[in-house]
Amino acid sequence: MFERLIRNQDRHAKLMGEMMRRFGALEGDALSMNDAFALEGAARRCMGCRSLEECEHWMATTSGTEGADAFCPNVRLFADLAA
Repeated sequence: MFERLIRNQDRHAKLMGEMMRRFGALEGDALSMNDAFALEGAARRCMGCRSLEECEHWMATTSGTEGADAFCPNVRLFADLAA
């Protein structure tokens, strides 16, 4: 499992950044300490996610956020950060 994490870490990081961008979670004021801790947890969830290929396909074939909740464990957090 550790090898898989190392091998795919760049892919996960890129997808998480793009997902946050799509939700608007990267816009706005500085993050609170609670938000920073929540993003740390989100990064761990993303790195351990087994929906990597599904996420990449979704990113390549969509432009919005609809349908992300079917596979992404961080959708609620990203939506909350954008609100």
